Amino acid sequence: MAVTLMRRIGEGVHLHRYHRAIHSPIFFGPTGVKPANRFDSPDGSYKTLYAARSIETAFGETFVRVPANPYILSTTIDARVRSVLVTTRTLRLYPLVDAGVSAHGLSFTDLHGDAYARTWEISGHIHATTSADGILYTSRFDNQRCIALFERASDAVAVSAVSAVPVSPSDAERLAAHFGKTYVAA
Repeated sequence: MAVTLMRRIGEGVHLHRYHRAIHSPIFFGPTGVKPANRFDSPDGSYKTLYAARSIETAFGETFVRVPANPYILSTTIDARVRSVLVTTRTLRLYPLVDAGVSAHGLSFTDLHGDAYARTWEISGHIHATTSADGILYTSRFDNQRCIALFERASDAVAVSAVSAVPVSPSDAERLAAHFGKTYVAA
């Protein structure tokens, strides 16, 4: 198999997150050993932090979980807060964003679906066989870049001045509209 060239994100870059208010902006999950999200460890041996390069993409990845649902409820928004992380050094990310995904026997259908067994397996393989800080992947909601950062790179991000900020109804309405959704105050 050909050598995969890591993608780099430089120092000082902002990464956006919507996360549960009970967790720190720099939270590597899940809380237990069972994987829950797309690139979690299949065996619980490492934890993962998810972030996006833009606020819109972070919103989509967090709140547009069921694309057929035309609404985003305020109760869902109120359970999360927004934070911005800043990279403290250059990140080296394993790219799952182009034709190289087929080298792993994957397609973008596998990467963008909601059945995660294959992505957990690939995450475990990347974590075990490379020195990557994490995985660079494409959002399934707006075709923009996201990052699954491995816990071993926890020194590579810091919390910015935007930390655990509640999402205002006007921001929720604007961001929901970006995805063709309606924000509904409950």
